[in-house]
Amino acid sequence: MKRISPWRSVVEALEAEGIKRIYGLPGNPIHLVEDLEAHSDIRAVLVRHEHSGVALAYADARLTRSPAVCFGNPGPGITNMVTAALEATSGSLPVIILSNGVPLSTDGMGAFQELDSVALMRPVTKWATRIVDPATTPWAMQRAFSLAQNGRPGAVFLDLPSDIAVKKYAMPTYQKSTGRHRSRPDTDAVATACDLVTKAKRPIIICGSGAVNADAGSLVEALAQKIGAALFSTPGGRGTYPESDPLCLGQIGLYFTQAGKNYFDSADLVISVGSRLEDFSTGSWTLWPKNAKFIQIDIDPDSIGLNLRPDAALVGDARLAVSDLSHAISSMELKGVSGRVRDIEKRHKNYVRKVEQAASQQENPISPKQVVHAINRVFGEDTIMVHENGGADLWSYYWPYYQVLNADDCIPMAEQTAMGMGVIGAIAAKMAKPKKRVVCVSGDGALQMAMMELATAAEHRCGITWIVLNNQGLGWPQYIQRLEGLPDTATDFSRSPDFCALANAQGCKSIRVVSPRRVDSALRTALKANRSGIPVLVDIQIAKHDYPPHFERFHREVWGLGKRT
Repeated sequence: MKRISPWRSVVEALEAEGIKRIYGLPGNPIHLVEDLEAHSDIRAVLVRHEHSGVALAYADARLTRSPAVCFGNPGPGITNMVTAALEATSGSLPVIILSNGVPLSTDGMGAFQELDSVALMRPVTKWATRIVDPATTPWAMQRAFSLAQNGRPGAVFLDLPSDIAVKKYAMPTYQKSTGRHRSRPDTDAVATACDLVTKAKRPIIICGSGAVNADAGSLVEALAQKIGAALFSTPGGRGTYPESDPLCLGQIGLYFTQAGKNYFDSADLVISVGSRLEDFSTGSWTLWPKNAKFIQIDIDPDSIGLNLRPDAALVGDARLAVSDLSHAISSMELKGVSGRVRDIEKRHKNYVRKVEQAASQQENPISPKQVVHAINRVFGEDTIMVHENGGADLWSYYWPYYQVLNADDCIPMAEQTAMGMGVIGAIAAKMAKPKKRVVCVSGDGALQMAMMELATAAEHRCGITWIVLNNQGLGWPQYIQRLEGLPDTATDFSRSPDFCALANAQGCKSIRVVSPRRVDSALRTALKANRSGIPVLVDIQIAKHDYPPHFERFHREVWGLGKRT
């Protein structure tokens, strides 16, 4: 043993686990920051708000499929991190959150920024703990890394009381955690699933975030070809495979397009890979093929049958489960595969052509579909799309208006859809994958929840582009108001910020677009600046309440809105 502080032990743990960056905001730099600087090569990325540190770690973890680390202050610093921690756990992402807590010696006595941080964090993390014995710091860090990335991944939280965290103690040497464990499904379950596949005449595969986390994409594509299945995803599953795959028919639920929904409704077998099939992806579990058999693959036993009862449950790592199922099917004789493949490929090709024609139309005011389609054309392959959450920017979710052209190149928010996290997360995307292009499509509402971090991108020369679909309001809530015949109360911004001036003031380049003829040239200018490490904000004035067709149908048919008008 050697005598070091708990914070020094934390830094040793981060180095042993291969952490390259840590995101956060120090209140007192002797907690963590001093040891990072003196005893490691780990890069401390300063943010403007504690929430942002977790948002950056969220994006980092999604792209690297590895634990990402952030830190913040006690009291309000911890409350600021709760929202993004909730999103990380909802999105099954291994995020480790560190904080210097109030002193142990005055616990409960009204110390400055006193808070029961563990009680606050427990509902939004996989594990939350406070270190009360300094010698347990290495164990707690090992446990944090293990829990964050194993089973269903999620966020963990460690509170280090400030009075013990900087003193020296006899401390065990840190030993790297055992890493990620992968498990295979039960062989009988695989056999049952195999039997269902052999009987299917119209199978489909739905990929969720678990398929991305397990790097199952190439095996999923091969399985789809082998059995003649159409490929679908949830928002979290985008990036499992390139959406240019001719078997891809887009997303499900709220995010259906015409070609996808027509095929989906007639399926007689659904294979779900790593998805809890949440509300928006299923229309509150009503948008589901009638009488279809169901194979559910998930690493988390608690997610099996959470909302839809499977006919076969494969509990295990998505990559291994798909591999086992594919191997078992190899010895079976399947009929009609080539015909199904040709049918799906034709539907894919015809719908892509139809959307290209629609998105190439230059409408005034500008339609968001023109903008998101232009991103594919201008930025091309090796572009990471970072999503925001609002009515207009949902166009970037709808295949093939926007297509994820390379596996992994997509960062969505989870079902909590915390606005502003995509705007922030784009910065970490560029840091984690510097050779990739990075674009975030945001509404003006989401941008206003995160625009303090534009300076962070400029400070670190992150050549990214934020495309702001600006309709001077909260479009989605206002759309519901109009469906229901209600006044536009508290949904219009009567005073909108000058986003271009704000971007310029923070060291970014800005472009305002009001004509549809300038969309492509603005994106090309942004891409050129990005190559020089300059972040760019493109403020595009768009038409109000211009939404994808199924978005509107979903509101009327699934949610029953618009019946009062």
